[in-house]
This record gives sequence, C-alpha cells and structure tokens, in this order.
Amino acid sequence: MRHAFLFIIVVLALFLRLWQLDSVPPAPSLDEVSIGWNAYSIMKTGSDEYGTPFPLLLRAYDDWRPILYVYLVMPFVWLFGLTAVSVRLPSVILSVLSVVATYFLVKELLRDKMDKKEKVDRKEITNYIALLAAGFVAISPWHIYISRLGHEVNAGTAFLIFALLFFFRKSYILASLFFSLSFMSYQSEKIIVPLVVISLALLFYKEMLQRKKQVILAVILGMVITIPFLFVSFQPDALIRFKGTNILSANEQEFIDHAIKRKEAIEQGDLMGIIRHNRRIVSVEIIAQQYFSHFNPNWLFINRGHEAHKVPHMGILWIGEGVLLVIGLFALYKRYIPLRSGIVLLILILTASLPASITTGAPHAMRSFTAVPAVQILAGVGAVFMYQSLGILGNLGIYVRKLSIGLLAILALFSIRAFYINYFYVFPQEQSDSFQYSLSRAISYVKEHEYQYDHIVFSNEDDLYQSYMFYLFNTKYDPEKYQKEGGTISGGYAESHMFNKYEFRPIVWETEDKADTILYIGNIHDFPETISPLETIVRLNGEPSIAIVANPSL
Repeated sequence: MRHAFLFIIVVLALFLRLWQLDSVPPAPSLDEVSIGWNAYSIMKTGSDEYGTPFPLLLRAYDDWRPILYVYLVMPFVWLFGLTAVSVRLPSVILSVLSVVATYFLVKELLRDKMDKKEKVDRKEITNYIALLAAGFVAISPWHIYISRLGHEVNAGTAFLIFALLFFFRKSYILASLFFSLSFMSYQSEKIIVPLVVISLALLFYKEMLQRKKQVILAVILGMVITIPFLFVSFQPDALIRFKGTNILSANEQEFIDHAIKRKEAIEQGDLMGIIRHNRRIVSVEIIAQQYFSHFNPNWLFINRGHEAHKVPHMGILWIGEGVLLVIGLFALYKRYIPLRSGIVLLILILTASLPASITTGAPHAMRSFTAVPAVQILAGVGAVFMYQSLGILGNLGIYVRKLSIGLLAILALFSIRAFYINYFYVFPQEQSDSFQYSLSRAISYVKEHEYQYDHIVFSNEDDLYQSYMFYLFNTKYDPEKYQKEGGTISGGYAESHMFNKYEFRPIVWETEDKADTILYIGNIHDFPETISPLETIVRLNGEPSIAIVANPSL
C-alpha cells in the first residue's frame, strides 16, 4: 500500500512541476537564457559565449557561477532544441527524484540506533513519516517554485539529498560523488556542504572507521573532483560576484556612521559606546540580522507583494506546515526519532541560511533553499508525533485522530488549490516583468521586421536588461557565427554589446541617429511622449513596457 501512496505522490509532484512548463514562468528568465544559450554554444562549438573551451565556471554576466547545471542542460537542448522547457527540464527531473530520495532518506535516518531515552518503536513510524515528508516536498510551494526554474540551485539541493541518502546507506564513495556535485552546483553549497560533511564525520566517525578503505577512496574521489573547481573559484575574477553581493561591502556607509559614533564615544570616554560601535561588533550584528530574518514568520508564511522567488499571496511554507514543523521540533526534544538523525536535520536547517546571511537581499528563498528537505521531514515527524500523542485521550483519541487526518487532508487539498490558482494564473500576470516577458515578445517582433533595417539598437536597461543574451537565446543565434563576430567581451552591468547589425546599449534619444534605416527597441521612458511607436509591448498585466521606434513613426 505504501508503494501505491508513493506512486501517487510522485505523479502529483510531476504534475505540479511539468504542467504548463513552457508558459509558467511566463518567459525564460535572465539566468535561464544565459544557461540555455551557453549550453547551446558549448554543445555546438565546445566554447561558451566568451570563447572559453569547456569552462569550469559560467562567467555569464560576470557572475562566475558554477557551470555544472549548464552541462546538465546540454542533452536536453540537443534533444528538444533551445527552449525554456529544455533549460527547465533537468531541474524538474532532479526535483521529482528529490521527492523519492526524501522518502528513502527518512527510512535511513530512522534506522539509526536509539538510546535508552528514545522509547518509540521506529518501525511503526518510519513509513508514515517517509510518506508524509515526500508528500510535503511534492506540494511545497517553495520547492515547486524553484524546481520549475532552469537554475542550478535545485541541482545543488538535490545532489545534497542524494549524498545524504548514500551516506546513511554507508555507500561513502557515492556519497562523496554527490557531495562533490552539490558543492560544484551552486554558490551556497560551497559553504553548506563542507559544514554538513564535517558534522557527519563528527557524528558518525565510529561507523566510518569500520570502513576505512571506502572512506579513504571517498575522500580521494572528492578531492579529485573538487580541487580543480576550487582552484578556479578562488581566482580574482571569480570573486567579483562575491565582492559585489557581500553584505559588509554593501553596508559601507553604515560602517562609516558607526565609526563616527565610535570616535565620539572615545572622546566622551563612553566604554559601552566604544564597544557597541566597533566595526567587528557591527559586522556581527549585520550578519546576525540577515541570518535571523530567514526565521521571521512574516517572510515564511506571507507574501507582502512582489517578493522574489515566492508565489503571489503566499509564503514559502504553508501555515499548516509551520504548525507541524513546531510540533516536529518538540518531537526532537522528546527524542521521538534517533538523536543523531535529529541533529542532522537541525544542521541542514541552521546552515541553510548562512550563505544568504553574508550576501545582499536577505531573506533569500533561493540561497536558503537547502533547508527544504529537512523542514518537510520535520513536518512529517510532527504530524505522526501529534497523531500518536492523541492516543492518550483513550476512546476520544480515536475520533480526534480521525478528525485530525481529515483536517490535514482537507488542508492539503485547499493548499494545493490555492497554490494552483496563485501560481498558474496570478503569478504570470503579476510577475511577468521579473522574467522580462515583454523583451521576449519584442524580439519576436524584431525578427519579423529586421530585414527592413540596416541597424537595430536595443536598450540594455530596466525591462531590456542584458537584452543581448535574450536576443541570442530567443533567436537561437548561431554560436560559431557569434564567436567569429567577436563574442562577448564583458558581461558586466550596463556593458554595451555589438554583433552583426545589432547593438545593445543605453538609448539616449536626444543624441541618437534618427535615420529611417535604424530600428530602436527601448523602455517606454527612453522616448519622448510625442513619439508614436511602431509597436508597444505590454506586460501580461497590461502595463506598457517596451516601445519599438523607427523614423517613419516620429
């Protein structure tokens, strides 16, 4: 019976991740077009947009990100062509495999030996918790949203789940392989994976010592895979992204203000002020605020409007999930599951927010995504713990148990319905600008009319940010031709690009050439109100976004 339930859960997970994948999200995102076209370029020529052969990092927009996901995308581009679906499919597949892996991971976690204080027969609860945890991952709005994006973050978390599964099965070589792949998949995992591996070694060193040869081989394999990646990751150029998103660098003005206050405190002999305004103390305070912002209920359960990587009108967790999570934490305290397994789950949750705490944009649903499986497992623990605890009510407990199961099922159905409406209908309408939907439509117009013009200028600001890459992706521009024309020289913010008869740069209308052989594609505000565009591209909510202008329309 449990296999039938697991099958239903997997089918549900597939449906929620595959349904309308070509149109929701409404257009390929900034990252997806870069990942997709670079996969296309490497597949066709062996080099990325910069002409670098088989790179270990994706330079992209001078982000210097892990490139593993690009290589995962390549077979799908070869099979299905350069489309948004091809870029998103690897993430979808990994996410569904994560649902299955979570089920088996729970079964491994609950096999750990229980000490004398742990009075629960784990054989009785393992299957229930495993099914519930897999089910919660399957319907998690956080997991579904990220899974439907063609982005490396989901790969990093999926590989970490696989690594943990093989670790608890004592297949240390396979665990090392997947820990290494996770480490090489996403920036956050560079911090999380080492901390998780060290924690596991401290918690399970006795078991590991029983398989010394396998552990040594696993360590060697991990080093062989990760050392080349580490070497390129610490090159000066590769650290540009971290320097740009480092929260301490972004808050330099705050440090200046505190330095002034500290100087005043020194002059006044104010010891507490001297300590309070010390740069190190301020740094710790900023990072702590960033870290704990991820545990703010308002962020977890509510969307106050247009929050990044969240479904409209919803948090990253269901309200019911939050209740079960709290009960699950209480169950850990009561030693309801093996102590070491509980510690591993806590480590996953507590380390997940560390990468986001030292970068801008906290709280950040993508950078803290690694917490998802542990949160859902603890919610499953909480549900079963609550169910069993109701047994103390005697005969009344039987009815209360049935009622609680019914309420949980109804809540799950209502939650899925709310997600379906908010994600598949509201989300495209409200957040099409986040995916530069209008730019993709503008490029379609340009492709139909470009033969009429000798020169075509795209803005590269606001709704047309990094428009050169959207053009390469949407037109399936030949990588070999692009590289012969010079390729990409710099991918930095607001950098201009030029190839063939296309130019991508800020449009300053007062100084532009008004020749009738030039077509301009810019933001609405790039042009005077007196101009009548050839075409006005609107967002899915009806707001004007992009104007296409040529001399005859002036």
